[in-house]
Amino acid sequence: YDGRHKLIPGYFSHKEVYNLGMLFILFLSLYFFIFLVFLVMVGTGITYVSQHSSRQQEFLAGYLPTKPPEGFYKGTAHLLMDANVPWLGKAFVPAQVNGFNVFTSTGYNILKFLTPLYKKFSKNAEGTYSAYVFKTYTTKALRDEKQVFVLDYNSKENPFLIRIIVDEIVETKPNEFLGKIHVKIFPGFFITLGYFSLKK
Repeated sequence: YDGRHKLIPGYFSHKEVYNLGMLFILFLSLYFFIFLVFLVMVGTGITYVSQHSSRQQEFLAGYLPTKPPEGFYKGTAHLLMDANVPWLGKAFVPAQVNGFNVFTSTGYNILKFLTPLYKKFSKNAEGTYSAYVFKTYTTKALRDEKQVFVLDYNSKENPFLIRIIVDEIVETKPNEFLGKIHVKIFPGFFITLGYFSLKK
């Protein structure tokens, strides 16, 4: 460099470095925008399927729990054609207005790998594991004109990928509930992934 911003062989001038940086940011922004559009399209499709399934009709026929759930409820996930998952259910603690999930040891190993910074796994006497606390409250459903019991995972102790989950449950029979799973992609936009059942 000779003081007049001329290029020495093998090096870039400040202006060229700036232009390359701006070009990189432009392409990165473009790819992010394309990914976001793809995510919205896929999420809208998944939500449409969930909202037009037979489970949705069952969900609409359900009602706000007559009293808050208490204790452990065995869970069944209605995702991916009701494939078996290493999730056992949810436990509710009305006195603390919260609850948590219960997983098999296989589920623990998978989730430990996926959320390595999460330190709140708790091993139970039965050899199962508790994790991912949620707050409970009643409010209007995200997509339906009805009141629902909400399981809100937006707690600072949960990993980011868990904090964006919001479950809604309705009672279908005494001590039996049907839940709907939402994932917050960005403010105001939720994907409805599917459903789950809880039974005492």
